[in-house]
Amino acid sequence: MSVTMGNQWDERFSTDEYVYGKEPNAFVVEAAKQLPQGKILCIAEGEGRNAVYLSTLDQHVTAWDFAKSGLEKTNRLAQEKGVQVTTELRDLSEVEWQAEQWDAIVHIFGHLPKPVMERTFAGVKKALKPGGYYISELYTKEQLHYGTGGPKNEDMLTDPKEMLAQFEGYLIQHFFVGEVDRQEGILHTGKAHIVQCLFQKREEA
Repeated sequence: MSVTMGNQWDERFSTDEYVYGKEPNAFVVEAAKQLPQGKILCIAEGEGRNAVYLSTLDQHVTAWDFAKSGLEKTNRLAQEKGVQVTTELRDLSEVEWQAEQWDAIVHIFGHLPKPVMERTFAGVKKALKPGGYYISELYTKEQLHYGTGGPKNEDMLTDPKEMLAQFEGYLIQHFFVGEVDRQEGILHTGKAHIVQCLFQKREEA
């Protein structure tokens, strides 16, 4: 979600309904099976569905989002599930990334203006511990032909080749480009075109 449209997202999440649902993204569920216990950061996390799910697996999870209302719903969902998530209001265009802080960083449908996305990738790579994982599912530019969710601005959609270039040198544990079915609340509904990444930062020599 775009940090330049924070008020829009704050308004969108200011409802009782979870507009992306309460269940985790299907790829997060699969990728989580490979994760060791540790500290996980979920960025552009929205209403908290993935962060809360990871917390139910006894992970130590922090959720960042630019919409205060989304973080409030994350806390409510965590309470409902009997877990704890640390929520932090963060603008990805300005946040200071600390080196080697996280065992995994999760990035699900967090579409950003290109300069902010590039800044975010640099921050992710800095902030992952050696051996840490970057987990993402993002819409590709082909998603414009599907109309089942995501930005309408092509520049905010993902080029899979750029993902590989951004994380050159990482171990590719999983990389998929193609169609999936996503039924996630009222805003992700049906067949979609995505790129999934499970990249692991190499251990220092």
